[in-house]
Amino acid sequence: MATITSRALPEIPSQPALHVAVSIRRMSGPMSQVKSIARGAEAVALREAEAEGAFDAVLLNEKGRVVETTARNVFLVSGGSLQTPPTYEGALPGITRSAVLEIAARAKIRAREIFVSLDRLRGADEVFLSGSGVGVLGIASVDGRRMEAPGRVTRTIQDGYAALLEAEAKW
Repeated sequence: MATITSRALPEIPSQPALHVAVSIRRMSGPMSQVKSIARGAEAVALREAEAEGAFDAVLLNEKGRVVETTARNVFLVSGGSLQTPPTYEGALPGITRSAVLEIAARAKIRAREIFVSLDRLRGADEVFLSGSGVGVLGIASVDGRRMEAPGRVTRTIQDGYAALLEAEAKW
């Protein structure tokens, strides 16, 4: 017997905020790159974030480095350069993540996979999430620290993503 359930996509607030989860850690390694339906830890982290008034929770790995959120990849912009945690740190190699990296390359935005500490995340000029449910979503604050949302680089990636979706829809 199989049970299939569906749920609506989350409502996206006008000023999306992130909260760094303290309740769970994402373990790095090969299994962290497997998309699974076992989402208990992510559900706990999301409830923690929502209790703090945030849209989503930032997940850290066992080394205390930023990996992703409960269901989305994390990107940050610092000094005009786009940065995202590497998949071997625990980030899922998502389709939208790959599209963002391709869009950045076409737009001549320097993008690199790099270890992301909490200090680096909190000190970023811009932060955005990518995922099939949200596309490219600029983040207005991380643990209460305000930032421009969407910033210049985020808007460039959003525009490129919208163009990509439009082109793909024409087949």
